[in-house]
Amino acid sequence: MEELKKLLLATVGAATLSLEKVDATVQDLIERGKLSVKEGKELREELLQRKKDAEPETLTAEKLDSILESLNFAGRREVEVLEERVRILEEKIANLDAK
Repeated sequence: MEELKKLLLATVGAATLSLEKVDATVQDLIERGKLSVKEGKELREELLQRKKDAEPETLTAEKLDSILESLNFAGRREVEVLEERVRILEEKIANLDAK
């Protein structure tokens, strides 16, 4: 059975498996006597789990905020405040140079 799993995964690709393709392939293997019904069910569940594991996680605004916060990135408002402070300091330096 392990060889069949490897062959099926290599042929179809775990990330691109559709439920219909998994069911059809497993059913075909059962009908040809390559798998028992129990093995077919186990293979189906394993392939669907691998597909689920391979799917990218949906990135929500909250998750993105959490990631950016953990990486210690400045937010838009923080950058705007810093830009204003730099602008003010540049003006002060320009005024000192002008004297």
